Amino acid sequence: MMPWLLIGLVVFAIISSVLWLKPSPRDQHLSALRMAALKQGLQIRQYTFKPRSEKNGIRDELRATSYSVMRVGAIKPGLLRYRIVRQAGWMQEDLPEGYAWHDEATAAERGQLLAAWPMLKDTLLMLEVYEHRVGMMVAEDKAADAENYRTFIDALMPSQ
Repeated sequence: MMPWLLIGLVVFAIISSVLWLKPSPRDQHLSALRMAALKQGLQIRQYTFKPRSEKNGIRDELRATSYSVMRVGAIKPGLLRYRIVRQAGWMQEDLPEGYAWHDEATAAERGQLLAAWPMLKDTLLMLEVYEHRVGMMVAEDKAADAENYRTFIDALMPSQ
């Protein structure tokens, strides 16, 4: 009886270690999402955003995956137009609750942002809009879709 118990334990150890190495459903979702984003022409990187709290009251660093698009033909992102962060801050005018301006937008840019925001099917953590580049950090929720990311970013790309 003892050899069968030992064989059972060895088989159990092998099976459990193989299952432990298998990607979780979340990991599989993220892998598929990021591959689809690359196919949509999005640039992907792990990014740490460090706010300037003395300027706007936003304190916490933010670490997440960044999805961005640079305008075709542009060599550099250009000047920063505006940035919002999903944190408490001093400047919250026109933004949904829980968001703050890190760098404020013009009235026209605010209108463009607020018109495009409902189309995003994910939780926005941070958004940066430069003259030639738009980048965002999102929660990568289950409903996230790379094509939706691209559409949202394209809607916010400043016109030349």
